[in-house]
Amino acid sequence: MQQPELGQRLVALRKEKNLTQEELVEKSHVSVRTIQRIESGEVVPRLSTVKILWEALGEKYESISKNSTQVMETQQKSLPTANRITLLVAALAGAVYLIAQIILATLDVAWFGNKGQWSFALQATYISLTVIMVVAYVLFMLGFIALSNVFENTLLKGVVYMLMLVTAALGVLDIVTLPYTPEEAELFTIPYALAAILSGTLSIIFGVALIRLQDGMGELSRVAGVLEIVMGCFLITVVLFFIAYVIMIPAVVVEILVLYRGYEYLSRVNATA
Repeated sequence: MQQPELGQRLVALRKEKNLTQEELVEKSHVSVRTIQRIESGEVVPRLSTVKILWEALGEKYESISKNSTQVMETQQKSLPTANRITLLVAALAGAVYLIAQIILATLDVAWFGNKGQWSFALQATYISLTVIMVVAYVLFMLGFIALSNVFENTLLKGVVYMLMLVTAALGVLDIVTLPYTPEEAELFTIPYALAAILSGTLSIIFGVALIRLQDGMGELSRVAGVLEIVMGCFLITVVLFFIAYVIMIPAVVVEILVLYRGYEYLSRVNATA
């Protein structure tokens, strides 16, 4: 089914269920602007968006048309159980990543307080936590790659890969500077400043990509996107990077919830397959 027939069918179904556009937004988590544009025939939506709307209206997506059903069944098969597992693991990894980051930030403060005079045990602990943080972050981000596949968000996929590389590089930089005193570590000011600018830029792009997930993941995705954009803006200033680390806590928490919502969505899809 193509436009404008799709939009007309959506309007008819919505009115048949006695729903306003705003009420359909609440049930589907698809933005009101997107619903308006589909109903008016301005855009041809992604199949995933159409399916979300039809499910919110209590209709089986097969009712769209025979041809659309065949296409959607192909898409259905492209969402294996592995994606669900990836999202669940990613949500758990996000929690590990957040805890590791908080502990590492505390240790960084202690490192400055002790002027870099750490015992071997503390250095080993810091290195181990950094490795755990990087691994957890990669697993965390794999969840967003899974979502990018489900909702055809190429921007999200691209920026996630770049964020993983930058985070791994920062982890290496932190380990390299560990044996130095705070005064000696000033030699690495420029690399850290460039890393902050790059991380901030990627965070802003990541935020935009998360907002684009709003049609599938609802308001949580938009909130996560806004937090990432704000965090990125503070990182780019370099001197206000510490504020970004404070914002990171709620941002990661919301992103974990987005991943879990994605897990629930795929669970529903598989249940109706």
